[in-house]
Amino acid sequence: MKTRDFVSTVFLVKDEKVLLIKHKKLGLWLPPGGHIEENETPEEAATREIKEETGLDINLKPKEFHRIKMLKPHHVEIHPINENHEHISFTYFAEPCGGVLKTESKEHNDIRWFSLKDLESDEINIEIEHFGKEAIKRFQKGDKK
Repeated sequence: MKTRDFVSTVFLVKDEKVLLIKHKKLGLWLPPGGHIEENETPEEAATREIKEETGLDINLKPKEFHRIKMLKPHHVEIHPINENHEHISFTYFAEPCGGVLKTESKEHNDIRWFSLKDLESDEINIEIEHFGKEAIKRFQKGDKK
C-alpha cells in the first residue's frame, strides 16, 4: 500500500533571482518547503517552512479561488519518493518581506539565489529550472497572481 504526504514548496523571488537550497539528505538544489502538519493549510505550511529553513518572512503570491477563503497554489503535483511513498506537492510563488537570510540550517548544506541563466546549470533538475524560471518571469511582468 502506498503512503502519501502533503508538502508545500515555495519559489521565493527577489531581484529577478529565485532562492534554492542544497538539500542535505537528497543532495539536490530544491526550493524551500516541507510537510504540511495536521490542521495546517498548505499556505500556512509554506510560510512556516520558509521561516524555518531560510529565516525569511514571505508574501505569498497565490491565485485566489472565487468566493473561497483558500489560496490556490501555482502548481499541484504528485512526486514519487520511492515505490511505496509519494508527496502531493503544493507549489507557491512568493517574495521576501522581512527577516534575515540564514546560511545554516538542519535542512540544507548551501543556500543561493539563482538568476534565469544560473538555473540552466547541470546541477539543477529540469523541473526546478522550469518552475524557477516561471516564478522569475511572473515577477518580472509584475504579475502578482
